[in-house]
This record gives sequence, C-alpha cells and structure tokens, in this order.
Amino acid sequence: MHDFKRFGHTGLCALMALACASRIADAASITIDCAREDKLVVGWTAPLALSYPGGASGDLALTSEHITFTLPAAQTLTTGVVDGTDVTATSIYGSGETSSVMPDPAALMACVENSLQPELKDDADAQALALLGCAPKVAMSTSPIAVHASVSVGLFPGNEPTVPDVNVEIRRSYRNAKTPAGDAITIETYPSNCKLAGQ
Repeated sequence: MHDFKRFGHTGLCALMALACASRIADAASITIDCAREDKLVVGWTAPLALSYPGGASGDLALTSEHITFTLPAAQTLTTGVVDGTDVTATSIYGSGETSSVMPDPAALMACVENSLQPELKDDADAQALALLGCAPKVAMSTSPIAVHASVSVGLFPGNEPTVPDVNVEIRRSYRNAKTPAGDAITIETYPSNCKLAGQ
C-alpha cells in the first residue's frame, strides 16, 4: 500500500488512477490516542488525546500535559481507487484563535537567547532548534495563553484494512509575544504512535 501520510487531497487524487472525489464526512465521532504528545521535544512524553464529534464541522479538542485547547474544525472524506481497491482517506483541519497551556513566553525567549551564539541570534534555523531545546526547560504557563493554532489530522489506508494510519500535526503561535526581531514564536508539535481509540 502507498504511504499516504505524505500526501494531501491533491497528492492522494494523483495516486488514484480511476476515480477521486471529496464529500462531507460521516456523522460518526472520532477519538484518537497518541502514545507521545511530541516526538521532537525532549521530555514531552505524555499521551495526547484528540476528539472530534463527527460530521462536516465541529470542535476538535486536544488534551495532554503540554497541549490543551479546542478549535473549530472541518472534516472531509476523500475516496478513490488505488491498484483496483476502493480506499478512503479522512482529513480533519482546524485553524484559528484559541488559548492553550504553553511554555512561559518570557522564560522561553530568555532561554533561546542564552542558548545561541551571538552570530546565530538572527538565524531562523538556529532559533528553531534552540526553541525545541528550551521548550521542556521552562515552566508552563499557570493559565491558558492566547495563541493562533492549527491542527491537521489525517487517517489514511494502512496495511490492515480496518486499522488506518493516523498522522497529527499541531502548530501554536503566541498572539501576544514575539521574537526580538518581531517574528512569531511558533511551537510545532508532532505526536507519535497515534491510533484510533480502541485499536
């Protein structure tokens, strides 16, 4: 079976030689359990749970030790034929303003600044690596912080017909905190070992 996790709707359609169509998702609710909330940030190893009520739109809720927020989202089913087999991929996407528990922004930026050599303080890649290293070192906010968040969830045909592969990507940018250069402070999160609840 193809590795659908690398493809969005356009890429998936390109692989489907005979047919491809998007339609409104079914009404069944979806619950996803991820064994680890982020595979990049050292120390963010708690489990993550996502829930979506089903249907075309609804609130996507995420809960873990370092990630807790709710975001309006929409769900789409993409169906088609691959190698003579009918397949369906489900995508859920949400983006907007919300609030979430986050690393304290002042402490986070102080850690990043202290971690970088002077010649790297304006290097975007170096800042991103420092952010990953500093996120688990600083205290979390005592209350939810205003953020712009986006969540992308994909359920793709796997090796077993009844057990889809699940991919989750999360982005959160502080709304009221910036880098010294005025850029957004964004934490990207990639949960690992995500499965439909009960599988």
